[in-house]
Amino acid sequence: MFITNISKQRVIPKSIAVFVKNLTSGGAEKQAVLLSKVLSTDYDVHFVVFNAAKTHQKYLDMIYEAPKVHLALLNGGHLSRFRKLLSYIKENNIELIFSYLTAANLYACLAGSITGAKVITGLRNAELPTRKLIVDRFLTNHMSAITIANCFSGKRYFVSHGFKEKKIHVIPNCFDNISPFSLKNEKDTTCIITVGRFVEQKDYMTAIKTVSLVYRTHKDIRFIIIGFGKLEQEIRRWVKEEGIVDITNIIINPDNISNYLSNADIYLSTSLFEGTSNSIMEGLNADLPIIATDVGDNAYLVEEGKNGHLTERKDVDALAKAICNLVSDKVKRQKYGRYSKCLLIEKYSTGTFRDRYLQIIKEIN
Repeated sequence: MFITNISKQRVIPKSIAVFVKNLTSGGAEKQAVLLSKVLSTDYDVHFVVFNAAKTHQKYLDMIYEAPKVHLALLNGGHLSRFRKLLSYIKENNIELIFSYLTAANLYACLAGSITGAKVITGLRNAELPTRKLIVDRFLTNHMSAITIANCFSGKRYFVSHGFKEKKIHVIPNCFDNISPFSLKNEKDTTCIITVGRFVEQKDYMTAIKTVSLVYRTHKDIRFIIIGFGKLEQEIRRWVKEEGIVDITNIIINPDNISNYLSNADIYLSTSLFEGTSNSIMEGLNADLPIIATDVGDNAYLVEEGKNGHLTERKDVDALAKAICNLVSDKVKRQKYGRYSKCLLIEKYSTGTFRDRYLQIIKEIN
């Protein structure tokens, strides 16, 4: 495939790899799978997982649904897997590698320096721990062709921490299989839902305290917490301490999250930091009004007074007030939910996502 320029003719890579360290549940991993699918209509795409022992079936199934995507699962020790990665790149004439997250970025850049493949690294959050920040800064500034950030707030943060601004391009996450808008069924209770890994970043303590405060004046609510991770026992203890065990259902990593979202009425996100939140996009697709902290690129996903409300981090009173206003107003919930769906279609479709990546591929060649 060729693209004509006024001054010269440039060859666009025909063989591309999308490379991740693990393929377990996570926003970055899902976006990597979606990238491989949307690019497979234009290029020969290889999805490479560095650690075959850490994969999630739902993401493997997504890849199997794309017959043009070649799947490579590497096994063995670290050195053995890296050698296999080098061989795979050479044997399949891979000219461009998209990598996701720090460890994969490092392996990809090392492999690219040996094989001659260009590497586009990925920054998938609004900030990073110090060690990862140092590694990714070096890779961005000195080894990768460019780096893709998934949020504008992230780019501002990384540039302020020494990343070369011209090397960072922003492409927000996309959402696949956007469903048609539908009105919520009439129910006796209002269901508040939150979805995310059970880690400090998501600040479940604030979410639980918020719902507890709402429950003081609105007894007709339910609370669903969906996720998995190291803080599970702490979350169960906080729910008990706040006195909302009877209205709370904690569900561990189900395969049918979309069903729970469809049956909910309000989406709550209390994160301390985010990139472009995949879980909030799930809420948009479920036609939900969003109550969230004003972190990362949440202001792009939640337009104040149109499909939800934003508050400062840890502001339990403001979060509870916003939820109470929606619990008491079904018409507003429906209005906000409809706007959520329109916003998702307009800004985060796979078509827009694909076009942005195709442009990046053209620009680096």
